[in-house]
Amino acid sequence: MSKTENPKQLTETATISEETKQAATLVIARFRRALDATLGVPEWQNSIQSAIDALDLPGQRQGINFVQAVLSLPLESKRDVVSHIFDIRLPRLKRSSVLSLNRAWGFSGRPGAGAELTLIHWQELKRALELRLASRYRSYKNAQIILYQNYEYISVQAAKEICRGSDRREDCEQEGALGLLQAIDRIESDKPFSSYAFQWTKRRIRNYLMKNSIPVSAPVNLISKVSRSEKTASHTSLDTKNLTLALNCIQQPHIEFLSDMSSTTAIELESEILSPIAAAARTDLVEILEKALAQLSPKQREVIALRFGILNKEVVDTLQGIARATGISRQQVTRREKRALARLEGMFSLFVNELA
Repeated sequence: MSKTENPKQLTETATISEETKQAATLVIARFRRALDATLGVPEWQNSIQSAIDALDLPGQRQGINFVQAVLSLPLESKRDVVSHIFDIRLPRLKRSSVLSLNRAWGFSGRPGAGAELTLIHWQELKRALELRLASRYRSYKNAQIILYQNYEYISVQAAKEICRGSDRREDCEQEGALGLLQAIDRIESDKPFSSYAFQWTKRRIRNYLMKNSIPVSAPVNLISKVSRSEKTASHTSLDTKNLTLALNCIQQPHIEFLSDMSSTTAIELESEILSPIAAAARTDLVEILEKALAQLSPKQREVIALRFGILNKEVVDTLQGIARATGISRQQVTRREKRALARLEGMFSLFVNELA
């Protein structure tokens, strides 16, 4: 089958000339640089933060500051942020910022002689920026379609290499297509694109498979860390995977903690048929984990609940999202998560055989 598909792919890709691909690449790169320059204006940082929150986009998180988080957004999201800040009252711009915007968006005009842009000049510049944003966005979408059609085979091939089973092949191809679009957003004319696109599509597919490989909801970075640790060494103590499996024991059914934490939660086994020994072990694990969670502080329980999707809460993938939900800072979320996991691991170190 693959022998008949390859010539077809070559025929489809041959219809797009190298000049056309190069032109599409330049359009996307120019649009990305213009958006980055707009999002980098110092006077607009507070407005950009408000736009990120209003659009519910991922912001500052562990290991990534706010500027890096904004620059790593997809071009569609960057465009939404820029459009959003154009709709609100923005602070006056300094001359240096106006010159930077003029260069980024290809304007030949210059601001007045003053140190700051006047209100009249700003209104004129704002209208010009909105028109140029709309025009370049249309060009970007056309260029994106051209490049996606030319490199669509990458997502299909990556799905075949990673997903051996046919039951998830179509889902993996869709995830690979999203990864390909992410790679296209970051395309550069002076760098080879095919190998870079393969890396993005494979990463996207692997993350999808990892998130769906275990029944408990958990952050991809934790699952990936466990997978790497299994390849390098085997641990006799309780690791993150075992803790995740333990948390899965109480995810279905969910546990609701009462204010006094004194009543015993009813345990219902899943529909699967368990042996008496397995059922007893499952019951013991749930009881121990319930007692362990009861010893955590309310904030620690809330963080663990949001992180793993227990206590009738849906999983939140980012530290920033948990911080917003709990009303504490991202650093406090990190500390409380580490302390809570350390305490839970200590409680379960004696039950590693049941969790294996």
